[in-house]
This record gives sequence, structure tokens and C-alpha cells, in this order.
Amino acid sequence: MEYKWGIKKVQVAEDNLIVKAELTVTGTDGDKSASAAYSRTFTRGDSFVPYEFLTEQQVLAWCFAPEVITWVDKDGAEQTTTKHLKDEGEAQVAGQIERQLAQEKIEPALPWAKIPA
Repeated sequence: MEYKWGIKKVQVAEDNLIVKAELTVTGTDGDKSASAAYSRTFTRGDSFVPYEFLTEQQVLAWCFAPEVITWVDKDGAEQTTTKHLKDEGEAQVAGQIERQLAQEKIEPALPWAKIPA
């Protein structure tokens, strides 16, 4: 399975800091492919790269950085989880392709409907 990630759009604050990125992943396995779209919101950090010097790989690296999510449950206890966008996206796309392959096994192409090569 091959995966290709790409940044489709970014939103910037008035000081040219990226505050949100929209990205997609496409997975390909033989003649099967699937895609998924995600967005990642950023908080201001310590480092700054002028907008005109950013690369897609740099923004993707920011998107792929683990995101710690904290919340308070119904009992008032603080809970945390770590979200890994890259792993989540690739797993979702792989699952879509697995469902395509499973569907082919259930509903194979009619032998008389094959297109000649």
C-alpha cells in the first residue's frame, strides 16, 4: 500500500502564522485507491518560519506531530489521549480499500462482461 499526503489549503492569521491546514491522504494498492480529508488546527508555538519560506513537507510534519487532547469526564476526572493524524488517516484509507476488495469477493465481475484487453 502506498500513501500520498498533500496540503490542500491553509488559513493564516494576520501575522502570517498558519492556524489551520486542510490535507488529504490517498492510498493505492494495485488498481484500488481511496482518499480521506482532514484538518489540523495549530496553536502558537515558540518557533516561527516566514510564510513564504514554508514547504509542504514542513507543514505536513506539523500536521503529523502527536496531538494531546485533554478533557474532563462526567465524574470530573481529567482524561487525555494522543491523536496521531498520520496513523489515523492511513488506517482509514487502508480500511476503505479492504472493503473494496471484500466487496469484489462477494460480488465478482460477470465473466461474460469482462472488457477485452
